[in-house]
Amino acid sequence: MSEENKKAPVAEKAAEETPAPVDPRVEKATTHLEIIQGKIVSEFGEAAIEEAGLKQFVPTFVIKNELYADVAEFLRTEPTLLFNYPQCMAGTDYKDYIEVYLKIHSTTHGYDVAIKARGDRDNGSVPTLSSVYPYCGWEEREIYDLLGLNFRNHPDMRRILLQDEWNGHPLRKDYVVRD
Repeated sequence: MSEENKKAPVAEKAAEETPAPVDPRVEKATTHLEIIQGKIVSEFGEAAIEEAGLKQFVPTFVIKNELYADVAEFLRTEPTLLFNYPQCMAGTDYKDYIEVYLKIHSTTHGYDVAIKARGDRDNGSVPTLSSVYPYCGWEEREIYDLLGLNFRNHPDMRRILLQDEWNGHPLRKDYVVRD
């Protein structure tokens, strides 16, 4: 066997063992995820977070329903976090639950986090964030109107887009249009 043939398998094996470079956005987001998760767990315990991960380079947490508003307040006021700017809020209808998603930005530290909470499809509710982020009051009313999820302790929980006498919630997967 020639020297060149002996080196070829070694070079191939070394290439296979070399890990692919890590995307710096993933590294940065993973660091933020770990820091934020550690702070939430130290303040509220491990049970406060039902799921944690990265979604499009944004640390994303599913928060236990009962602690949703408390965790949001903590994220807004904790000096090392200061997530003070709600960017968007949305609701999604899934087979077994309705989920609320809030993406918030820290204008001080320059990065984002997303928190979610889940409520039952039938008469479900999550705590309101209107006292933490006043902007959320309008979005919560829209989610209530279109998906039927109530927000506990909301100061003005009523329809915002549809007439009061409208029957049902049109963004639910089981919604039926009536003539």
